[in-house]
Amino acid sequence: MATYHIIHSHTAETCYGPPNEDPKIMALWKQVGTNAKEHNVDIKYFKINPTEHTFFILVEAEDYADVEKTIGQCKKTGEFTITPVVEQIFF
Repeated sequence: MATYHIIHSHTAETCYGPPNEDPKIMALWKQVGTNAKEHNVDIKYFKINPTEHTFFILVEAEDYADVEKTIGQCKKTGEFTITPVVEQIFF
């Protein structure tokens, strides 16, 4: 399986989380776990830095298309970078 590192960011002005939560956008993000299971994507971690409005996600998937099916609907919520990564070989 390939590993992908995903970074999502949005601005404070377009933030959809608390305290002024946007339920429609939050619903998109709440589907990610279910989508991952449906497309055989293993979420290794999903961390958020709320003060910088940045998400850090590491997933494993057989195919990039499965990653897109997992988070694709969330792409309209801000900026995304999806990068294939490999294990480090230095030590």
